[in-house]
Amino acid sequence: MLPIRDENPKPIGYRPYVTYSLIAINIVVFFWEIVVTHQIWEFTNQRAENMLLSYGTIPNNVVNGLADHNYSVFASVFSSMFLHAGIVHIGGNMLFLWIFGDNIEYKFGRGKFLSLYLFWGVAADLLYILSSPSSPVPALGASGAISGVLGAYLILFPNAKVVTLMFLGFFTRFIRVSAKWWLLFWFLIQNVLPAFIGSSGSGVAFFAHIGGFLVGLFVGYVYKKTHSSEFTYGTRYGWKGGNTKWGT
Repeated sequence: MLPIRDENPKPIGYRPYVTYSLIAINIVVFFWEIVVTHQIWEFTNQRAENMLLSYGTIPNNVVNGLADHNYSVFASVFSSMFLHAGIVHIGGNMLFLWIFGDNIEYKFGRGKFLSLYLFWGVAADLLYILSSPSSPVPALGASGAISGVLGAYLILFPNAKVVTLMFLGFFTRFIRVSAKWWLLFWFLIQNVLPAFIGSSGSGVAFFAHIGGFLVGLFVGYVYKKTHSSEFTYGTRYGWKGGNTKWGT
């Protein structure tokens, strides 16, 4: 299933500048990766390996560095958020951020959303490190932070519809799925099951995705509990009712 867009209106004229900026930064960094590696579809050569070892999150390096009070190793937790392993990797991540990030940005506000995005990315990497503290394999990508976005979206907009391209053999069709079912399917089928039934060699840090998503769920839950008046009306989308005009 490939998400195309969500049916979740925002105030007319609102522009999610942080979401746009994060997408732009990731794309600029990706072009830098292309220049460094001389590759585009997948970064697999020696140049790519050197780059990932320098800027990716390597659990073994972080654990040993912190044990030696070398806190500079923690910088890789941030740099790795903006690296990707190829065009499919960044394409999928930026599609998810484009679809789900704008509503979360509006809900929390631009400054808080940026802080939460980075926080979710750090939390995701920390769970990856805890799950494999001696691993020499670097983790990279915006997936952990975006998983936090998805977790918060599940709590705050469970009934928003996600327009999805469904592949049925040689045929395709568009369907509309409630966000709660779409995101739960994504979390369980594409992350939890592979993480626990074995997915060695996939190259995916599933525990980073799981960590980001769970922390996103928690943040969304806390927000909903502390801003309950916003959810009194307009429960279909989670927006407060009244005279506000909404656009799509």
